[in-house]
Amino acid sequence: MPPEVSILIVSWNTRPQLERCLAFLDPHRHEVIVVDNASTDGSADEAARVSPNVTVVRQARNLGFAGAVNAAAARAHGRFLMLLNPDVRAHPDSIDRLAELLDAHVDYAAIGGRLINEDGKAQVGFTVRRFPTLAAWAVDLLLVDKLWPGNAISRRYLALDLDLSKAQDVDQPAAACLMVRHEAFAAVGGLDERFFPAWYEDVDFCRRLRDAGWRVGYTPDASFAHEGGVAMRALGLGAFSRAWYRNLLRYAKKHHGPVTSLTLRALIIVGMILRATISLVTGRPRDAKAYLGVLRDVVADRSTG
Repeated sequence: MPPEVSILIVSWNTRPQLERCLAFLDPHRHEVIVVDNASTDGSADEAARVSPNVTVVRQARNLGFAGAVNAAAARAHGRFLMLLNPDVRAHPDSIDRLAELLDAHVDYAAIGGRLINEDGKAQVGFTVRRFPTLAAWAVDLLLVDKLWPGNAISRRYLALDLDLSKAQDVDQPAAACLMVRHEAFAAVGGLDERFFPAWYEDVDFCRRLRDAGWRVGYTPDASFAHEGGVAMRALGLGAFSRAWYRNLLRYAKKHHGPVTSLTLRALIIVGMILRATISLVTGRPRDAKAYLGVLRDVVADRSTG
């Protein structure tokens, strides 16, 4: 019989995290597919050594998160696809619990679990979020949320008003730990590979699922320990910021239209000037250089190319 769940893991120079992640999975119980995006740290070899029953797909080049997930999904046999970051450790039976819920609720396309820190505290503000709005982007870019952390716009976007002890419909669970009905994944065409190398492809994906009439949910009954920030640290602030804001603009253009996209571009320019200035004043020239790199891209109109 084909497996109920195919676990899809994308690795890019995450050898220690990947080894820990695989240690908490049972490849005899679930199909596990690791797509390695041309890592140089031996991630693929380590995955094959630690779990010989895991399918390891070695890419000759970095496909990005979306491209690697799509490549894994094309090989997967399960009714449900479990997107799992290598810096996530699944608690016992959590994956089965997500599958049970999707099996029982046929109108749900995807469901996310509860992400927790090493100390067991929920990752509030990250586990689930609402779809971003121009107001939410403005509050972030103009640093309003730094001066006024409790503002209503940020609270709504970060879903800080939600009771994460209760199961509920949500806009966007974090793709670090997201189970998707294989049928729904295929119906919307998988992840959009133009969001390269990562970030905002999961927001776009959940939005397309919702636009297609599917429901997306969250449950606290499935817990996953999440380290977070691995890819950002590997890339460095400069490369991360340029990818983040490039994909933010791509998402805005795709879902909010040209007026919002142009307004957002202006906000990014102001936001990068603010950040670069503060970085220089506080003695962080490398950070200033990273923000000025984003500024140059936006001014030169290279951010959505």
